[in-house]
Amino acid sequence: MLKRQIESQGKAFEETGGFSERLMARRVEAREQRKTQDAPECPQCGKPMRRRKSPKGEFWGCSAFPECKGTRPT
Repeated sequence: MLKRQIESQGKAFEETGGFSERLMARRVEAREQRKTQDAPECPQCGKPMRRRKSPKGEFWGCSAFPECKGTRPT
């Protein structure tokens, strides 16, 4: 019985990963949702924009860069 329980937990670990892997996956999902929720649309292609930093300051840049070079001030 103990052997079956250990095997079952081992399979679950292989399929879904450990605690830190699941936590990291959730953080990545939350970060991606936050990026697209607050982001304006690109004026050139309509895709969501991402906040970028340059030596001159922050700006919105198209998520499709380098295909699209649309930008907006923050």
